[in-house]
Parts: sequence; C-alpha cells; structure tokens
Amino acid sequence: MKSLPIPLFLFSFSFSISLLALSCQEENKQEKKKDGRSLSLVKTDSIRIDYPGLLDLMDVDPSRERVLLYDRQRGIILLTDFDGNHLLSLDKQGDDKGSYGRYLWSTAKIKEDDHIFLISQKGFFEFDAQGELAYHKPFQDEVPFFSGRAAADAELIEHEGIFFQKGLVAWGEYNKTEDEYYDQFKLLVKFDPEKGTAERIIHLETESPFRNSGKAFEILDMSPTFTISDDKLLVIAGTDPHLNIYDIYPPHNLLERKPLAYPNYNMGQGIERAEADPKSITVDQSAGRTHTLKVFGDYLLASVSPGYDMADKERYKAISSPEENSSFMESIAGKYEPGLFLMDHHGGGHSTTLPAPIPGLRAISGT
Repeated sequence: MKSLPIPLFLFSFSFSISLLALSCQEENKQEKKKDGRSLSLVKTDSIRIDYPGLLDLMDVDPSRERVLLYDRQRGIILLTDFDGNHLLSLDKQGDDKGSYGRYLWSTAKIKEDDHIFLISQKGFFEFDAQGELAYHKPFQDEVPFFSGRAAADAELIEHEGIFFQKGLVAWGEYNKTEDEYYDQFKLLVKFDPEKGTAERIIHLETESPFRNSGKAFEILDMSPTFTISDDKLLVIAGTDPHLNIYDIYPPHNLLERKPLAYPNYNMGQGIERAEADPKSITVDQSAGRTHTLKVFGDYLLASVSPGYDMADKERYKAISSPEENSSFMESIAGKYEPGLFLMDHHGGGHSTTLPAPIPGLRAISGT
C-alpha cells in the first residue's frame, strides 16, 4: 500500500482532529480498473483538543505541528500544538487600537514563529506569538459586507502575496428576480495586503444555469468552492456541477469549463422568478452542492452532497409546517450523506467516490 505524501485533516464535533492520507493499492480482479489501483482514505493519527465550546478549523501547519481554531460564538482564535496544548488564545474584537473588530472576512492563517495573519472589516492584521499586534494595514477604500462574514469560515488561499477568498454580496442594485443580478454577480474576492485593496472577481459563466435558465436562485445556490493549482484558479459555482478553470492573473480569463460526473447528483433547479421573494434569502436543502475542493498531488478532492432525488425533492417542496419538516428529515436520515469525490486537475480521469470517514464532518483543510 502506498500513501500520498500530503495529509488530509478533518475536524469533528468531538473536538478531535483526524489525520488521514489517500492511499492506493492493487485491486482484485472483479474491482480492477484501467490503472490497476483502488483508492481509499487511511486514518494515520488523531489529535484531541479540550475546549469548552464549539470550534471550527481555520488552519493547520503540519511541519510545525500547529492547529488554528475559531470559537465563532465567543470570537476567540485558538492556537494549539498537535498534543492539544493551548499556545495562544486571541480575542481582539473590540474597537480599541490593535483590535480586528467583530467581523473576520475569512479564516486566519498560521505564519512563521506562531504569528497569526487575518483579514477583517478593519483591514489586514498580523499578531505575534504573545497575541500582540505586529502589523496592521487598513483598507484604502470601503469594502462591501461579504455574505457569511461573522462565521469566519471562508477559506483564504495565498498566491504570490495575493489572498483569494469567496466573496459574495447578497444585496445590491438588483435582486434575484432580475437578469442583471446574475450578470453582475461575482464569486471571489482577492486581497492585496501591500496595497490595502479588495477586488471582487470571477462572474458566473454565461453557460451556467444561473444565467441561462430564467429561474431565480438563492445566493447559497451560487456560493463557490475553489482552490489554486499552479497559476490557475479552479472554481465550482455552488450547485452547478462544472469545474471552471481560470488564469490566476488579471483579467482572469476562463481557460476550461468541464462537467463533473458526480454520481447520483441532483443540482438545484431554482424557482420561477414570479414566485421568488426578492427580499428573502432561503436555503434549498434539496440541492446537491460541492462543499470543499482541494489539490492533492495529481488529484482534486471534493467533498460533495448529492442532493435529493426527484421524489424526495417533491416531498421537500410540499412541506408546510415544522412538524412536517421534522417528519421528512427523520425519513431521509442517512440517505444523502456527503462523500469525497476524487478526480484529476481537469475534472476527469480517476473519478471515484470515497465515503466521508468521520461522522459529524465539519471542515476539510489541506496543506
């Protein structure tokens, strides 16, 4: 058995982090594929972190055995080692000088010497190992309020000193019942700490159902998952099962758009615009979607929820009371568990589905 050298980190509700690796082995004659290998996840280790609250995984530095976590209820950033020891608890939510304020735009990042880098509505910050402010650069211009900002759950990915992140804006000049809303909709934002700027980039593609179906979609239906491979941005726009590959350098031209062969996948269908409420934001729980996208060597790994089949989708649409909703959710419990989908860098090739190995899966992070 051979394991890929890059670990996969999964953070669960039990406040333990499981370290897994992709492995490949010879298949038997009945299961043998063209390349003669099967792929699976192997648990290699686990880390327990004691903490009186719910934590989200922000960042992992395996070379220095550091884990960065976030308590979204208290606004506390926690740095630990792989033994679970608390190294730093950072709480700088106030309005004082050196505070990052109440709204983090994204996950914070571990830097050298246990420094922590983050971006908030007040600009770019770096704190040293003692939690003292080491650097602050305010934004040069007003930055829009990005959707989901209070959760600090949008991954921040660096490329040549520029940071890329999901950057959705829910409200603007147009609403979801108008063509212009989808024409001007942008998926990502790129931050330049040196210039103190934030620029929104990457429109919805004209071939996507969001722009050519004539239906109304919720902002979460279009919420992107992305990663960076070499000098390319790899983006999946919400429930649309296509891999869009862009040049990472301006003007970020589209290089490829490839369909993804997710098994038993049912994307969101939207609703008739005449029936849509332009002032509301709801969640279509029946829609399939990609939650995360990671590069691991020659592969892309996506965590995917398949979406409801047509029968359950119709039952879901007919729900009219909390009691009916509870009964429906009980009836489908365990039926639509998320899985891990493996593919090459163009969305094809070694396509296979791996079951998510840990109950209560909350986040995936890789380095």
